[in-house]
Amino acid sequence: MSEPKRFIDIHSHIIFGADDGVRSLDEAIELLKLDREEGAYAVFATPHYGAENIYTPEASLVMQKFELLKERATKEIPEVELYLGTEWYCAYSLARRIRQRQAFRMNDTDYILTEFLEYRDLHGDHYEDTDRIVTNLMELKSQGFKPILAHPERYTAIQKDWDLAKKLHKNGILLQVNAYDLELNMSLKTKELAQWMAKEKLISFIGSDMHGLPPKRPPQMKEGIDWLYENTDKDYADAVAFGNAEKLLTERYRPATSTT
Repeated sequence: MSEPKRFIDIHSHIIFGADDGVRSLDEAIELLKLDREEGAYAVFATPHYGAENIYTPEASLVMQKFELLKERATKEIPEVELYLGTEWYCAYSLARRIRQRQAFRMNDTDYILTEFLEYRDLHGDHYEDTDRIVTNLMELKSQGFKPILAHPERYTAIQKDWDLAKKLHKNGILLQVNAYDLELNMSLKTKELAQWMAKEKLISFIGSDMHGLPPKRPPQMKEGIDWLYENTDKDYADAVAFGNAEKLLTERYRPATSTT
């Protein structure tokens, strides 16, 4: 068996009790150990945040839990560095929420991991349309931030119109794909879209989007990253696996001039 390739996981739900992710510090540590076995050398904790998706954990409590996790991880998994961010719901007013420090930028940079809502209930499937996705992301960008769209391969609007991914990329929206979706996802439409975006070099970052030990979503990165290296050139694969994410570890936040 080949050695796992090194990567930076910029998307995880390992702040216990903050959202629908891990329920305990012990579970978070177990997930980090699994992610390390897959090849991670740095991991971002990115709890959900947004009234629209019912997750609004207090920033001070998230920071306290992050520091507890980091302290224990440093002792038990010193090979993995931990960083703090947020998976923000991409509301039109997101820039204001960020400036109010309701949650966290990616390692205190101007990169912002964002998501849109997709869910199923008794009334059917619900998803956000192209206009809302483009409008809200471009508004965030116009406010001086650098949006990173989480798992675009899973959004119905993009699955219906693959060119929307190209449009977002052309307009400076960075895309983060879940490694699981590149190779292991049993949904062909999700996997094929993820693979197409990789071959078109539209992806900037990779993530596990891990939420917990089975039956929740554990980190499953290796197969997807292997696929990336086998099906794209090495320079691009390196950039997606860790090169682009290195900027999140070194750049500092520059406040935007707009206050609207």
